[in-house]
Amino acid sequence: MRQYLPALSIILLFCTGGLKAQDDYWQQFVHYKMDITLLPIEHALVGDETILYRNNSPDTLYNIYLHLYPNAYKNSQTIKAQEARKFHRRLLKSEKDGGYIEVESFRIVANSEARNDHFSVTAFEIDDTILKAKLPAPLPPAGEITIQLSFYHKVRKHSSRAGYRGFQYDFGQWYPKVCVYDQDGWHAEPFHLIGEFYGEFGTFDVSISTPFEYIIGATGVVTDGDPGWEMVRVDTSLAEAERREQRKKTQEEIRAQSAEGNLRTVTFHAENVHDFAWVAGPDFLYEYGEWDGIPIHVLYRSSARNRWRGTVIQKSQRALAWLSEKFGRYPYPQLTVANGLLRGGMEYPMLVMNSSQGEKVILHEVGHIYFYGILANNELQEAWLDEGFTSFQTRWYMETRYGKWGFDRKTFLKKANWLQRRRPVKTNRETSRDALLAYMNSGHDEPLSRAAGKYNEPFSYMRNVYTKGAFFYDMLKYVVGDSTFDKICKTYFERWQFKHVNEARFKQVCEDVSGQDLGWFFEQWLHETPTIDYALGKVKKKKVGKGWRTEVPILRKADGRMPVEVQLITAAGDTLIQRWDGADKIGKVVFSTTSKPKKVLLDPGDAILDNSRSNNSGRTIEFMFDYPNMNYIPRDTYLVTWRPSGWYNEVDKFRFGGRLRASQGAARKSEIGLWYGSDSAELDGRVRYSNRVRALGFRTRGRSWHKKWKAALKWTAILLFSTANTCGMHRNTSLWSASTTQNCLATARIMCCVSTTRKATSSFRPGKPATFTKPTFATA
Repeated sequence: MRQYLPALSIILLFCTGGLKAQDDYWQQFVHYKMDITLLPIEHALVGDETILYRNNSPDTLYNIYLHLYPNAYKNSQTIKAQEARKFHRRLLKSEKDGGYIEVESFRIVANSEARNDHFSVTAFEIDDTILKAKLPAPLPPAGEITIQLSFYHKVRKHSSRAGYRGFQYDFGQWYPKVCVYDQDGWHAEPFHLIGEFYGEFGTFDVSISTPFEYIIGATGVVTDGDPGWEMVRVDTSLAEAERREQRKKTQEEIRAQSAEGNLRTVTFHAENVHDFAWVAGPDFLYEYGEWDGIPIHVLYRSSARNRWRGTVIQKSQRALAWLSEKFGRYPYPQLTVANGLLRGGMEYPMLVMNSSQGEKVILHEVGHIYFYGILANNELQEAWLDEGFTSFQTRWYMETRYGKWGFDRKTFLKKANWLQRRRPVKTNRETSRDALLAYMNSGHDEPLSRAAGKYNEPFSYMRNVYTKGAFFYDMLKYVVGDSTFDKICKTYFERWQFKHVNEARFKQVCEDVSGQDLGWFFEQWLHETPTIDYALGKVKKKKVGKGWRTEVPILRKADGRMPVEVQLITAAGDTLIQRWDGADKIGKVVFSTTSKPKKVLLDPGDAILDNSRSNNSGRTIEFMFDYPNMNYIPRDTYLVTWRPSGWYNEVDKFRFGGRLRASQGAARKSEIGLWYGSDSAELDGRVRYSNRVRALGFRTRGRSWHKKWKAALKWTAILLFSTANTCGMHRNTSLWSASTTQNCLATARIMCCVSTTRKATSSFRPGKPATFTKPTFATA
């Protein structure tokens, strides 16, 4: 028994550490009661709202803060609108399309003195999208207040996540909502251009009244009234003619009810949620399904019937099954998937609004009900905890279901044209990885864990929290191992469901479960901008007795650190893998085999975002036809493509030949081409070469080409500097160029890049004076 005591002590330490973290945890409680009426003629809502607020913190509170999100779209002077202009964007085409929320009455009552008007206040102040009010009396720990208010919400034309288009209304961030108070104090943040939300868990009882023809979907379960689902329910067993007849009868019934001026009033109840959203429209069709006894409601516009019918139910069922298996059983009493107006999708507790029936969109948004909904991070401060996690789990699911491609390639190929079926393509993972590495090498990389408003541009926010965020979890899985990562996912869900999470809480779970100190990993990938580059040293093979000894030196050539796997393949076809921790500048692994070693490869799974694969193994050459519009650049091989070409002109008549292109990743590229003129009997050609000039920085590239054309020889060389704009698109700016022709006339140009939007140039040509155009600096 004594030999097990150290291990038992470690286990107890981890367990008690996790328990202590939860024992110290607290969060506030809110209970919203709302009575809302939709006025389509005015594009407006009127509502009465009562909020019970319980102070579960150890602090005494003196003020209360509410979000008034619709005011971000009130005019062009809001914080959100001003931030949009910095990036040459407009929130609305016209201010008449805007929306706002007016608080028409307001009262705070201290519950302990609820009947005493001396202990209530009606004063408040509004700054942009934040309402602030002083409490009638200090609110001590365990104290409660009640906020009573009425409001008028002018609904904007659909923009971003909410609004109306045609007769459909999507309501997200639409009501006065209490700001979060946590261990860091009040989070009374205005509605920014970049970033999303943070809410207090609680209970919602919301009664919604609309014209009778409107069909409603919402967070929560129906406790009173009829949302209209059964009237427009799609019977997939009916033939097309029968379906049309049924639809005609339903529309006549709805018109009759509407003509009498009847309203549709429905009450929804939701618990353990931190937001409430809903959709309403007269054109919705409805389908019903279940997963493990949990109702699934699907609402879609009639124009989407052929795309959504039957398939969205099945994909939603698979989403709930997947998430329940990997993290924990879906804890809510229903799921609604609605055909929203936003391009892409948007998530809310128990409700997602998707513009597409695509499986990837459904997995991503339903995944958000876990990551943001159940495990509620502050999306303004740590968006990687929800966007990164659900992007990761979406790809994880797609690869599990469809293999390495990460999408239904079999169905895609059935619909593809001849060229699409033959062109080589990358997997979804490879495409995302290459885009991320391009961003990380752009000179504009920023740390992953950064407040949304601190990112320099929206593209940097998107590339970080979605793409780099997803690979953060991939690499965490790689570091701790598959089975340990599975336990982390389940423990994280069990420990923190219906609570606020952050980096420290997630990291504690990871370390408790894995038994590893992961401080270096979280610090490097969340708070720094590392570059990973491991290179293979000179491999030493030695015959030892009847076997072989292979020493593999590994060089860490950049600042980033990751454990790196080394794969050895023998002549007999055996594959061996060892892992080096990657911490030092130089490392070594040793293999002992019975068969002669044949090939050594670093990072065989391409799992660690290694910046350059060209130094991970010996060169492998791949030949293929150069198909039109082919955008295929493998990282692991030296790609050689070939293509014949020919044309007709007056001098040569028929000119025919071909070209070979070769590339090593995105860095080293070369080309050779030969063409023969049938009438001129001239053989012309071209040789090109380009590569990064590492001594001048990663974004500097040199190009050179030699050409013989129409009996003239020409040589040209250019030095280029690559910049990235706010959309992440690269633009090459010439820094220097020179060329010579057969008669020895020479031209040269020097260009200096000042910024991504302005440049200063100086030019020189023989026989002409140098000219300068508004230079900040010049080089001669």
